Amino acid sequence: PDVWSLFLTAAVALMLAFLLSLGDWDRAQAAPTVTSRKERRHLRLLVLPDAAVQVKKRPEPAVGSRDVGTRLRASLEGAATNIMAVVHRGARPPWGQLQLDAAAAAGHRPLLVFVNSRSGGGQGAELLRELHSLLHRLQVVDLREEGPTPALRWWSQTGQRYRVLVCGGDGTVGWVLSCLEELQPEYVPPVAILPVGTGNDLARVLGWGGGFGGGSVVPVLQKVSEAHAAYLDRWRVLCRDVLPTGRPATLPTIGHERKTLIMCNYLGVGVDAAVALDFHQMRERRPHLFMSRLVNKAWYLKSGTLNPLRNLCKHIASKITLECDGEVVQVPSNVEGIVVLNINSFGGGCDLWGEASDNDGESGGELSDDGGERDADLWRSLSCVRPSMQDQRLEVVGVHGSFQLGAAQVGLYAAQRLAHARQVRITTRTSLPVQVDGEPWLFAKDGEIKVSYKGQALMSARRAASAHAVATDVIDWALEQRHISLDQRDVLMREISRRAQSGSAGDRRTATGMPNLIK
Repeated sequence: PDVWSLFLTAAVALMLAFLLSLGDWDRAQAAPTVTSRKERRHLRLLVLPDAAVQVKKRPEPAVGSRDVGTRLRASLEGAATNIMAVVHRGARPPWGQLQLDAAAAAGHRPLLVFVNSRSGGGQGAELLRELHSLLHRLQVVDLREEGPTPALRWWSQTGQRYRVLVCGGDGTVGWVLSCLEELQPEYVPPVAILPVGTGNDLARVLGWGGGFGGGSVVPVLQKVSEAHAAYLDRWRVLCRDVLPTGRPATLPTIGHERKTLIMCNYLGVGVDAAVALDFHQMRERRPHLFMSRLVNKAWYLKSGTLNPLRNLCKHIASKITLECDGEVVQVPSNVEGIVVLNINSFGGGCDLWGEASDNDGESGGELSDDGGERDADLWRSLSCVRPSMQDQRLEVVGVHGSFQLGAAQVGLYAAQRLAHARQVRITTRTSLPVQVDGEPWLFAKDGEIKVSYKGQALMSARRAASAHAVATDVIDWALEQRHISLDQRDVLMREISRRAQSGSAGDRRTATGMPNLIK
């Protein structure tokens, strides 16, 4: 009976492998046809060969315990596992059971793709199906089924010079970046973005456009392989209670940390966070009403015009204290929100900071009612600041209401510049809406929000300067051939990123309103 059960197990495994292969064949028939020679060449370099993936061999049992049944069971289990591995687009064995043959993968620069299949109103699920038909099963990870860490850990141990593509919104990108930072791999892969979220502000400033327009994903994969390096500042946002003034340091601490977040894009306190919070609560209550990016923006517009939380943000200057680099910054009385910017794209493409002026005497923007000569001096000192996502500095602006934020979407409004700082601290005296990279919540009174520099993430960017992409490709080749070390590679990548950023700094409007390069 034991032998019959073993044969039955093997038969079931073979049948399952056959059914999976049929399903894969059906997906291949529906897959987009790659006709041009250039497309086929790019895909060959990006796709991991089947022969490169192997299943680790199980250790042989002790000599004394090897009977016929044990040997038969071990051989059948190994055969079934190997069959599942051959059908590489079917069910994937656990990451710990897989290993990479470096010789078989030589000459390839595979792409690891993370897909948020719930993003884009079903667009993520369509991308997942197409990517499965184009790439190896180990190159596509559905974030609805597992997190990024196991795949990143496995790939970091292979020694491959791979790249990462994140198909999702800015929140999904931040999740993958945090996992990479936690792993601290010796080789850090650059991260590209296929935007299928709502705002996609980070994708905009990196040149990937405001949203994936549909169609074949093959051109996107090509552009990822042609992108150049760019570094992105990341910031630690510490939210905690404020201790009473004058409390002796010898007494036990009664304040506690409320939450710690990582910021890549921006932080908002006040009216912008109120709009985001109302939108978030509506989507949690009625998720079926948010079926596409366009519909989501319509609901976002409704949250900006009919939002009871806006009343909490009036006269915000009397409800908060703003400190930048240790100095108290005066908040104008007509401001209803404070936004701390790391990138020059907010709320789906708005440039709240505005263009830098080459004339120190040029004035612009909107000054406060109680301004005067001090406000004029402040404007002149900030008018020449060109925002950068890798200068380890933040731009702090004040916004005057939700209607003004709507006007900023069409370039009819620029926020009031308040500071350009390395550290920002905001203390609240009442409950106020707060958001970090689109994650909103109601922050209780008597709290402190402290923003400090955390580090940088290596990204892939699309710019008009193709020479930077060529230089990035050459550096990867030199590292693969062991002509340079990992430290030298990091230094060269930072210099490429700095020069690419400097070359595009002259036209800030182009960087913010970047046309959709994914067509």
